Amino acid sequence: MRSVVTTLLDALALLLVAAGVAWGLAPWIGGFALAVAGAVVLAGSLWSARSDGG
Repeated sequence: MRSVVTTLLDALALLLVAAGVAWGLAPWIGGFALAVAGAVVLAGSLWSARSDGG
């Protein structure tokens, strides 16, 4: 159960970081900010998968 809660909190944190990045960059790069936010989530996902063995 603890692992599930930790995973959910990690996912929430990544989404919040991505949303912050998108919101911060939107005035300068517009819709491209969503792609940057997606890259943040993808990088976090890949990093997580690599650190726990996949």
